[in-house]
Amino acid sequence: MTKIFIEAKSKDTSECHFLQTIINIIFPKMNVEFIPMNGIGNLFKEAILNQIKIAQENGEQVIVFADADTITKKYGYIKRKNEIDNGMKANAVSFDYFLYPNNQDDGDIEILMEATTRKDLHPIFFDCFNDYETCVSSAKDESGVSKYNVPSLKNKLHTYMAAQKLTRKYRDRLGKGDWLFENKDYWDLDIDALKPLKEFLAINLK
Repeated sequence: MTKIFIEAKSKDTSECHFLQTIINIIFPKMNVEFIPMNGIGNLFKEAILNQIKIAQENGEQVIVFADADTITKKYGYIKRKNEIDNGMKANAVSFDYFLYPNNQDDGDIEILMEATTRKDLHPIFFDCFNDYETCVSSAKDESGVSKYNVPSLKNKLHTYMAAQKLTRKYRDRLGKGDWLFENKDYWDLDIDALKPLKEFLAINLK
């Protein structure tokens, strides 16, 4: 059994479904349990630390997934890695971890998700959405301040799926963070960008 600690606040999130889908397809025999941390800031808080230590005492594998984030968010791969390494040392605990998007660059899980979208099948959506972002971001008030918020990448991906012609059965899944990652009409989980993640899972899933 492998305990997978994720940044998400619950299991009904795109992060959890994205990882679960990859594991189901590539490593179907692996038994995993997802533990939401509700933010990377809780990784070394008592509640999460206790769960990690208990799992390891029971002989279970523990791995952690987190966003490397970017300099604009006052983080980035190097800073996030140093923070986790120092946190393990300070709390006398050790575990393997993966920083999105590829365990070496700045970014987050949404960057990885966007890389898997089927732009080849849905070019019109992405062209139109990019035009929308450009138009909205160009609107300024008299002081030169942006008048509108540009959608986050997560919102863009949710809009991508919400725009699809889906049956009610599939549309109900979207509200629970299940963006149908197994469906090849919308996502390509065979791309090279996923290799670092798959290689990490191959080594650490037990």
